[in-house]
Amino acid sequence: MSRIVQHRITTATDTIRAGLDDLLREVRIGLDAADQRHLLRRLYDPENGGTGLLPLLAEVLTAASVAVGEWQPNHEAAIEALDEAAAYIADSAGQRVNTARNLLTRPAAQDWPAAVPAYAKAPSVISEIGWTAQAAADRPFGTEGTREFWLRKAALLDRIALDGSAAHSTHDATELAVDAARRLMDVDDAAVICDPRHYVRQQYALWITHQ
Repeated sequence: MSRIVQHRITTATDTIRAGLDDLLREVRIGLDAADQRHLLRRLYDPENGGTGLLPLLAEVLTAASVAVGEWQPNHEAAIEALDEAAAYIADSAGQRVNTARNLLTRPAAQDWPAAVPAYAKAPSVISEIGWTAQAAADRPFGTEGTREFWLRKAALLDRIALDGSAAHSTHDATELAVDAARRLMDVDDAAVICDPRHYVRQQYALWITHQ
């Protein structure tokens, strides 16, 4: 049975390694705010019973400790080391990942750029009106818009609300801008306590910098 078991272990760990290599490539390419929170939640999510990759790895080590205890009970030091490793991953490492995710929802004041620098590289308002209209028209019926669509739409409405000229102003421009900003925050699953329009400016500035 040993060779069969070892083959299954090798196959499983090779599959995990391939998945982690894929994950590493995605992280190295770059992650926006929503992607960062999603990654950390997949690694450790205490809100769903402590699920994620880290707790599962801790369970593997715990099971290995149990196996050693059953077959080689005199190796108490090895059993203790495996138990400590499992506890570190599940508790210490997992909690630190969760702390990082929580801290990302409490940005400092300097994280919120003013409107002028946030939109310094943005296309004209007229151009963005055309882009959002075309993107909405091209979207298949019943499907959700992409994050880029909601981000650019929210930024557009924020800019319109900021523009005091008659050509770009409506009585509810501010309300529309806030609603669009909140929609973007919903898309990003952003548990951030801030002015929604400030969040749009931050995310737009980050997005357009990487275009």
